[in-house]
Amino acid sequence: MRDFVAIDFETANPQRVSACAVGFAVVKNGIISECTGFMVKPVGGHAPFQTKIHGIRECDTADKCDFGALFPSVEHLFDLPVIGHSLFDKQVLNALSGHFDLQLKFEYTDSASVAKQKLPNLKNHKLKTLAKHFSLPKFKHHDATEDAQACAEIFLRLQVGNEERPQDQSQEFESLATAILDDDEVDYKEACELLYWLEDHEGESAEFGPLLAVVKTSLEDGVLDEIEGDAMRAMLILALHNRNR
Repeated sequence: MRDFVAIDFETANPQRVSACAVGFAVVKNGIISECTGFMVKPVGGHAPFQTKIHGIRECDTADKCDFGALFPSVEHLFDLPVIGHSLFDKQVLNALSGHFDLQLKFEYTDSASVAKQKLPNLKNHKLKTLAKHFSLPKFKHHDATEDAQACAEIFLRLQVGNEERPQDQSQEFESLATAILDDDEVDYKEACELLYWLEDHEGESAEFGPLLAVVKTSLEDGVLDEIEGDAMRAMLILALHNRNR
């Protein structure tokens, strides 16, 4: 894939529709041709925990338009295949499409899942780990434009060799769970990605119910502490064990 757009969202509160920043890196013929980003007035306002993660405050977005108003100026980008470094950005984009009735259709690839297939021996497949692996320049994590550019650079390098294999639902869950368990920390974006995925697949498998309850409880105040992260990890380990029996 030599033409695509890499995308990254930052959210302002626990709602998946609460985008407060979006970054795009447009790739044409295997070369990054444009990087751009926008602050967005979020649905539901700003919450302190999320502001602490990315530094975006209410005063930064108060005079900005919401994603529905921004969409006509970026709609053409979604004619390209969309790449994001997790399922999180797909989840946010789908939520925004539904909330603002954008009727957006797009082809999406999770570059983190591709990295797991291509580089199974890395300690984890986070954006910064892969950037270091490929000797990319340092970038400001949680800056939507810089994250989108790093995602594009990484995906271009990951495409060397065989094409990635599509994932079914079971593989998608296992990929998501193992990414969280790759290190000793459950970060907030990973937890939200898991919550949104479980909400979208609730009732499809017996172990999703208890896991969803734990994740919802952990995130209901919009904050994720170490004890909640440990409980989430324990439930993920149990869910993976039950699926692999």
